[in-house]
Amino acid sequence: MTETRTDSAQTGPAPTPHALAPAPGLPHPALDRWQPLRIGLVDMFYYETEEFWFRDGRLLLRGNNGTGKSKVLALSLPFLLDGDLAARRVEPDGDPKKRMEWNLLLGGEHPHPERLGYTWIEFGRLTDNGTPEFRTLGCGLKAVNGRGIARNWFFVTRQRVGGPGETGLRLVNDARTALTRDRLADALGEHGRLYDAARDYRRAVDEELFGLGEDRYKALVDLLIQLRQPQLSKRPDEAALSRALTEALPPMDQAVVADAADAFRSLDEERDELRAMQDAKDAAARFLRHYRAYARVAARRRARAPRERNSEYERLREELRGAESRREQAQQLVAEAETELTEQRERSLRLGAEKEALRAGPEARSARELEQAAETARRTAGHRDSAAKDAERATGELARVERGLRAAEARSATAATALDTVLGTTRERARSAGIDEHRVEVEGPVHALVAADAPDGAPAAPGGGSDQVRRAAEALADRRERALCHVEELLAALDGAERSRLSAEERLTEAEEQLTDREEQRTHAEQALEQASTGLVAAVRDHLAVCSELRPADPEGLLDRLQDWTGRLDGPNPARAAAEEAVRQAHGVLADSAAQLRVERGRLVRSRDELRAEHDRLREGGQSAPPAPYTRDTAARDGRPGAPLWKLVDFRDGVPEAERGGLEAALEASGLLDAWVAPDGTVEHADTHDALVVPGDPVGGTSLRTALRPAIDPGDPQASAVAQEAVERVLAAIGLGEADGSPGAPAATWVTPTGAFRIGALRGQWTKEHAEYLGEGAREAARRARITQIEAELADLGAQIAELDSDLHRIARRTDALDREFAEFPRDDELSAAHARLAEAQRQFEGMRQRREELAGTAARRAQEARQAQGRLHQEAEDLRLPTDADVLGRLRGALVDYRISLADLWPAVRERRDAEADERERRADAERHRDHAQDLAERAETAREEAAGAAEHFETLRATVGAAVAELQRRLEENDVAQKDCRERQDTARKRHTAAIEDRGRAEGRIEQLQDDIRTAEASRADAIAALRRFAATGLLGVALPDLEAPSVDTEWAARPAVELARAIDAGLAETDDADNAWERVQKRLSEELNTLRDTLSARGHQATAQSMEDGMVVRVVFQGREREVPGLVDDLAREVEERERILSAREREILENHLITEVAGTLQELILAAERQVADMNTELEHRPTSTGMRLRLVWRPSKKNAPPGLEAATARLRQDREAWAPDEREAMGAFLQAQIERVRSGDQSGGTWLEHLTEALDYRSWHEFGVERHRNGEWKSATGPASGGERVLSMSVPLFAAASSHYASAGNPHAPRLITLDEAFAGVDDDARAKCLGLLAKFDLDVVMTSEREWGCYPEVPGLSIAQLSRVDGVPAVLVTRWEWDGHRRTRAEEPAPTLDAAAAEVTATPVPGGDDEQAALWP
Repeated sequence: MTETRTDSAQTGPAPTPHALAPAPGLPHPALDRWQPLRIGLVDMFYYETEEFWFRDGRLLLRGNNGTGKSKVLALSLPFLLDGDLAARRVEPDGDPKKRMEWNLLLGGEHPHPERLGYTWIEFGRLTDNGTPEFRTLGCGLKAVNGRGIARNWFFVTRQRVGGPGETGLRLVNDARTALTRDRLADALGEHGRLYDAARDYRRAVDEELFGLGEDRYKALVDLLIQLRQPQLSKRPDEAALSRALTEALPPMDQAVVADAADAFRSLDEERDELRAMQDAKDAAARFLRHYRAYARVAARRRARAPRERNSEYERLREELRGAESRREQAQQLVAEAETELTEQRERSLRLGAEKEALRAGPEARSARELEQAAETARRTAGHRDSAAKDAERATGELARVERGLRAAEARSATAATALDTVLGTTRERARSAGIDEHRVEVEGPVHALVAADAPDGAPAAPGGGSDQVRRAAEALADRRERALCHVEELLAALDGAERSRLSAEERLTEAEEQLTDREEQRTHAEQALEQASTGLVAAVRDHLAVCSELRPADPEGLLDRLQDWTGRLDGPNPARAAAEEAVRQAHGVLADSAAQLRVERGRLVRSRDELRAEHDRLREGGQSAPPAPYTRDTAARDGRPGAPLWKLVDFRDGVPEAERGGLEAALEASGLLDAWVAPDGTVEHADTHDALVVPGDPVGGTSLRTALRPAIDPGDPQASAVAQEAVERVLAAIGLGEADGSPGAPAATWVTPTGAFRIGALRGQWTKEHAEYLGEGAREAARRARITQIEAELADLGAQIAELDSDLHRIARRTDALDREFAEFPRDDELSAAHARLAEAQRQFEGMRQRREELAGTAARRAQEARQAQGRLHQEAEDLRLPTDADVLGRLRGALVDYRISLADLWPAVRERRDAEADERERRADAERHRDHAQDLAERAETAREEAAGAAEHFETLRATVGAAVAELQRRLEENDVAQKDCRERQDTARKRHTAAIEDRGRAEGRIEQLQDDIRTAEASRADAIAALRRFAATGLLGVALPDLEAPSVDTEWAARPAVELARAIDAGLAETDDADNAWERVQKRLSEELNTLRDTLSARGHQATAQSMEDGMVVRVVFQGREREVPGLVDDLAREVEERERILSAREREILENHLITEVAGTLQELILAAERQVADMNTELEHRPTSTGMRLRLVWRPSKKNAPPGLEAATARLRQDREAWAPDEREAMGAFLQAQIERVRSGDQSGGTWLEHLTEALDYRSWHEFGVERHRNGEWKSATGPASGGERVLSMSVPLFAAASSHYASAGNPHAPRLITLDEAFAGVDDDARAKCLGLLAKFDLDVVMTSEREWGCYPEVPGLSIAQLSRVDGVPAVLVTRWEWDGHRRTRAEEPAPTLDAAAAEVTATPVPGGDDEQAALWP
């Protein structure tokens, strides 16, 4: 129970209406700021009337589940600061199924079908002179079974519920029934105000207590709702903290977003027009591509024949020349072969006789013996050389093998070192990745595997091969990978579930707001219907009472029938039917005369209205224009650039007033005055049905420029399109005559100051007293004169109408009275409309209620899914010994990748170590074998050397005795053999040449005859191919295929050489083109398809495409803008038009970028982001000034989101911190590009076809770009507070920033006496006593008032200076709640007294069911 001051002897000044003296028995404020004193419920939930008092601004509602402690919290705070009836904002758990009407009707358990109740809260403070003042906030709610909340209203008053006299407020009447809205309005009187709209109520609460402004006040309420989430501290979550603080930030101004969306929608329309033109260009370009492909294939096919025919012709001529040359060569070879045969036969006979003579001498026998000795010496020498080479090779091979052995030894040592290094790296990376099994399952088997390969190593264990070890290592990494993936999937699932939950809750909130609106509309419709019914009967009664002519029979009975009819609307209106019958009977013979007079009067009135309209237009600054000729189309000048001549010129200074009237008369009579001047002085269209000024050559003498000068109004968009030079040219082309009327210098067109003029053969003269249209001064004078004339005409018309009215009144006075009375007879349109509006409001309400129920179910499912996803994440992450922080998971994944990389390095190192040792063993054995083999070959070489030396000595001795004679004989015989062999070879060669030459000569002669016939045929075929190519070029297809190719004129015959060169150029230019038959068929078919598409596209824009099939190909032409064009020319024209439209669109885009994105959007973002940064700084100031009892230092950081921060955010934020006026052009461009990138990202990712407003709202939500984090000061530096810590520290690290955020909001309030209130549901559940005591103590340090609920918490800690405790209990089946009150004064807990009755004597009965045993027995229920 809060401290109650009842001292009636209090001194000080008398209370004012704004500062009321404390009522006896009511709590009294103790601070100079607003502090909650009590909250109350009237006919709500299971309470008839109940109050809950605060102590030192703190109230704890405790009790078991189901006692309704959260209901009291939901019905009081922050609801009484928010006024929003949506369950998402009212209920602590945000359950959309918990509708507000349940708190009144109890789900059908309440005995009555409707119930009206109140919830209220009282704040108090001490003024500077110590006088208390109070504010009571409340909400009245009326629920009707089947209709939900039928009506609700709010109030703010200086009165106190239960207070005495006028300073008191009673919310129930003497019958203990809650006051209706109207009775409450009477009770409030001048002390308070009633509000029907929640928005108006919120504004009033903010103005009375806070002074934050609409946006910041909404952010405060959003933060309080976040703080009230059930069991907020049970599972500290930085992401939830970030969401709570982020949602408390003000969103982007929807007015700015809507303006930008409208601009982008307009830009889309222009883009659509450009896209249509682009489609036409693309269709033409696409067709041109296929048309060109068709032409290229056709051109290459046409060019193939001339090239092939010419190649055949040239080949045949070349072959003829070759055949003739071969015939001559063959004849010469025949003669040469016959001469050679004769000479070689004579030489063969001489050589045979010489050889017989040499073989008959004694030297022949000695020669045979010497030859045998030489053979023996050669054989043994060969054996010796062979053996020496073998020995030498063996020695070299041995050296090579020994070098390989040394290399193998070095490789083995290097492999061992490398393996040790890789094993160490892999071990360290396994530890970083958290793979503790690495040493046992990978490193140990690797060492065993390597040891088993050593020459003296132990055998490897069974199944311990390298593949098994590798599989074991991969299995370790895979298990870790699967665990990481699983936790990441759960994290992503949680993120998706949270997004779905938020989206569903947003949609539900919108639906609830719309349902509230529909409900208000229905209530208003019911009230409007009742007012319309009563109003119609009263209006008919009052009207009949004052009518002098309209007298229906039985007026009283008529009113009774009307009263019955207003509730049903069955049949016609009985009152109007009776009035119509009375009018019909009263009309007589004067009806026709009266009708004629009224027609005449109507004509005069229309004339008067037209004059009045002209008068008003002239009074507003409008000016008259020269009369338009009947030959001109009335719409000819609408929207057309340019202006009539009189709008573009003015008199030069010095032109006399008398001459001005004459010049204008001449120009007006000649038609020049109102003639149209185009922007460039030319005629654009011939069908304008208008007269246009076309400037000719300047006149030789004085021109109109002497009297007139250009005077273009820049504010007139049509006139401003005309350049000053164009006006100068027009004036220079018109001559100016003399003042006496003479034409002056000779000219085809001239005017004079006397009103004379000439235009070619047309001459004339007119006069005017003064100028009316030329020059602003003349037009202003004419306007004033016309105003005077109109006023005179209006006066005359008024007199005529008055006279006519008098005649009409005299002729048909009674008829007019009857008509007037019937015309004034009350209509039932409003009543019918009220019935229709009520039916429509009921239909809309039912439809919206059904939609709200559907969305509520969806939101509940999404919330349950989010809770389940969060539970699964934390449980399974704990089972897998993995963190739930995405950054830590990312680092673990990086470590796992490093581990896999090390494993990839490990297996080659193991394989290299084993291969090196095996290679070393093999090379060592191979070296031993090569040593033995080299020694054996060396012994064999020595034996062969000795045998060769003996044979050589024998040969040398024999040769010394008979060698000279034998050598001479052998020389002569060898020479003879060589000569005979040469003779035989020459004879054979000569015979063969002779035979071949004769055959070649015969073949050449036959070929020459054949080639001469073929050449004549090829020449004719080439001429035909060239003619076909010339016809093809004449179709224009060759120019389409190769636009840059120069071809001979198609008007004359083509010579062979230039035609073939053209065909070769075509083939070279189309070398990559496939001209096979199947390709030709494809391009022809595709061309027909594309031609149809082109026709459809162009016909939509008024153009036409035609195709002509010819022997040499299909030729396509386009009629574009009335001219026949080739397809390439069409593409160029369309490209130029598209380029111009793109230029215009680009200018529009730059305008939107500059005016909306950079100026408005960036400016708003700058204000919001800087305000958010200031708010974070204020929060950190609060944290710095209020340290925890443990000395833990915390701070909040608002940083770019790790998930949603767009690229370039840091640079954009840095730029937004600067003055926008100081931005350089490149900085403005960069900011626009950044914002455009966000818009494009959202639009490209949206598959549902959202609106521009939806896309811009999402893209420009700066809150989603950032996230909040909590850092803790450790070891001299700031680190994330999400690291290892005790449960109490984790609670503090999440709760303290939220307290600081609330404290910062209150500290920035415009009202220095603003309340500092927060709400907590199931406060600090799952946290130990020490942590709860510290958290509650921090509330006192932050000077925060609190309403909190808890099942077990008492809040009685030394850190808490004071606390009011309300213990709630319920018994099943009893519709009441027992409230037992306690107080904590900072030292001990005591029972508190029941609040004194504050409503009235009749309403002061106990609202709870008494429990046997009294207070002592009840107190024993809770330790």
